[in-house]
Formats: sequence, C-alpha cells, structure tokens
Amino acid sequence: MTSPSPARGGGFSVWLVRGLSRLVLLLVVFVVGALAMHFGMHAEQGAEIQAQRARIESLQAELSRAQADLAAQRSAAEVQAGTQRVLQDKNAELQQELGRTRDQLAFYEQLIPPGPAGAVAVRAFDIQEDGEFLRYRVLLTRNAAPQAEPFKGRMRFVANGVSQGKAVKIELSPPVAPAAGEAAASAPGADPLALVFDQFQRSTGVLQRVPDLSIQSVRLEILEGDTVRASQDADLNRAAPDRAGV
Repeated sequence: MTSPSPARGGGFSVWLVRGLSRLVLLLVVFVVGALAMHFGMHAEQGAEIQAQRARIESLQAELSRAQADLAAQRSAAEVQAGTQRVLQDKNAELQQELGRTRDQLAFYEQLIPPGPAGAVAVRAFDIQEDGEFLRYRVLLTRNAAPQAEPFKGRMRFVANGVSQGKAVKIELSPPVAPAAGEAAASAPGADPLALVFDQFQRSTGVLQRVPDLSIQSVRLEILEGDTVRASQDADLNRAAPDRAGV
C-alpha cells in the first residue's frame, strides 16, 4: 500500500482550513445577524411600549379632565336643582298669597254697595248695653269712583223706646267723659261720630244711656250734611244677667 504524498496531504489541509474558516465565518455572520435581529425586535418592542405608555398617560389625563368636568356639572346641577326648588317653593307661596288676596278682594268687592258712584251703605250694625252705656260696632262701605274725594259725614244714633209709658225717639250722644276702657278723643272738641273714609270704615264706640228710657231698638243714620245717605235699625242686645250666687 502506498501512502499519500506530502503534496496531496498539504493540499487537503489547506482545503480543510479554508472550509472551516468559511464555516466559522458563516456561523459568525449568522450569530451576528441573529443578535441584530434580536436586538432590533427588542428595540421595536421597547419603542412600542413607550408609545403605549405615553398613550395611557394621555388617556388618563383626559379621563381626569372629563371626571373633573362631570363633577363640576353635577355640582352646578345640584345648585341649580336647589335653586329651582327654592323658586318653586316661593312660587307656590306667592300663588297661595295671591289666592288669599283674590278671595279678600272678592269679599270686599261684595261689600261695595251697588248703585251710583259715591253710594254709602251700612254693612253691619250692632249695639249692646253695658251698664249706663251702649257699645256699638259699625261697618260702612262706599262705592267710590277712582280718584274720588273721601266721604265726609257723621253718624247719628236714634233710640226707639218707651219713657214714662210713652213711645219716644231720642237721639243718643257719646258720653262727656270717656267710658271705662275707652280712649279719650284725639283732640279736644273732636267729634267721635265724625266720618272720613274712601271705601270702608269700621267704627266702634260708646253712647250715653238716657235715664228712664227703655230702649227697644236703635236706628243708625249716616249723614252727609243734613242729608241721610244710609240707615239701618238694630235691636238692642241685652247684657247677660249676672249669675253669681245662683
């Protein structure tokens, strides 16, 4: 058997070294490429993560602003609802007050006497004995035109009764000195029976009883000058008897 010649052996070695070198080079290129691809993919993923994080922060900020706006709107809505409730309560109160005022107006309009402008009427008249005095209550109304002058007149009380067995009519006058519980006249010489009013007049006062006169009724006359503008009769209300000791 013949052994390979040195020349052929040296060529194989060179070929083997070259082959191994190429293989190593290919491996290096492959590894470098793989590493580059790996780091490139990680770099892209890192950029995507950063972008997503930035997007999340932006959305969170937008959500916070939206929540703040919603809270402000809710607060404004609550304030508006509270204000609306207050206004509704006030409106209901005003409507009730308006209803009461209309009822009062209708009542007073019914009191205004029919007839020509300036007509006076006695709407209520009551008189009651009180010891040596008579206490009266009077309500007068007048159909006054707008901007009309007030009515100026006087009340006159005429008692119908019996004195010394005879039927008589006697004019009654206020006492010279104020009765118990009554205030004195506002000015010396003032007439307590004088009247000055536009549409309504309430009047209360006392009259002096006439001795030995049994009063059955009293006639109220409303005078304007010497003219009787209205009149009404009222029976005398007797004072209740004192039942002490009964």
